[in-house]
Amino acid sequence: MKSVPDPDYRRSLFYPATVLVEEGAADYPLTRSILSRLKKAEVVSVKRPAGNDFSNLSRLYSPQTTLFLAPHRGRFLKACPGTAETYRCCLYQILHLGLGCNIGCSYCVLQGYLNNPFITQFVNLDDAFAELDTELGKPGVFYRIGTGEFTDSLFMDPLTDLAPRLIDYFGTCKNAILELKTKSVAISSLLDYPGEIGETVVSWSLNAPSVTAREEGFAASITERLQAAALCRERGYRIGLHFDPLLFFPGWEEGYRQTVAEIFKYLKGDDIIWISIGAFRFMPQVKDVLRDNHADCNITAGEFIRGLDGKQRYFSEIRRQLYRLLVTEIKKYAPEVFIYFCMEDKCLWQDTFGYAPADNAELGRWLDECCWRYAANG
Repeated sequence: MKSVPDPDYRRSLFYPATVLVEEGAADYPLTRSILSRLKKAEVVSVKRPAGNDFSNLSRLYSPQTTLFLAPHRGRFLKACPGTAETYRCCLYQILHLGLGCNIGCSYCVLQGYLNNPFITQFVNLDDAFAELDTELGKPGVFYRIGTGEFTDSLFMDPLTDLAPRLIDYFGTCKNAILELKTKSVAISSLLDYPGEIGETVVSWSLNAPSVTAREEGFAASITERLQAAALCRERGYRIGLHFDPLLFFPGWEEGYRQTVAEIFKYLKGDDIIWISIGAFRFMPQVKDVLRDNHADCNITAGEFIRGLDGKQRYFSEIRRQLYRLLVTEIKKYAPEVFIYFCMEDKCLWQDTFGYAPADNAELGRWLDECCWRYAANG
């Protein structure tokens, strides 16, 4: 592998000018820790928005420059929302510790789902760990748990220092694996972590370089992400990669070939625990929100059909082209790496791989086996 440059891996993508602290949240240790790192920010105590109506607050404070700190009153551990049997889901579990990020990807589905416009950090971590204690105490169940569904797992880590707390906790778990998903390079707390890291997976979302430049806002470049991945692998972390969403655009073939070649400048096949692939899809109501937020974006102007889950998807032939090229390119460099589809139907699995999981449970078992295999191999 080529040597890895050392850009500034301590940078956060978000330094808010204002911090809104919900009444009752000020005394949590995480609140105090975050505020100690934001000495120049204006700190405002606010009441909990009635009925989760943030409209009044968003008129007073810019969501782009404001952080909201609050306790979470619901369940922290949630099933991945894509669990319909029509499109195979791996039965991933989400540890819900925050909402939103300011990377600003044009295709981000959160634009159409969240009624809270502020980047939000839940501060009652002890409640989250207590819930995990109960859930993970169930015998005979293995959990793949990630924090990157409703936010980026690491973009704000220099402010929250959450990653070391999570690694501490999951390092003692025998029946769970933690995955941190990001488009950032905020990995200093991972590299500096002083203890045993267990089986933590650090994953990066990837795309074609032109998509990254055009559609992924403040995200790190593909090269920077892979440099960061190489440093994390050297420290001992497992590496996951996620090509989702694949976009169909003029020159897509060469764009995705470039990214695959770049991966293997910095990583070997056996460094990678899994690679997921998924084509661009969105709920119909997201289309207008996306166009309002990103006037120059045309990614919803392609050939789409409404899928059985209600989402707009590329025609199956377009998806087939995207998948076959990407899988073929990856297998040239790493024939044994485990590749799976995120939310794709059985026919496309069969057309691309020559096999398909019988149901969600089988796909989940395949990923569990990846975890056990990597744990056994060290």
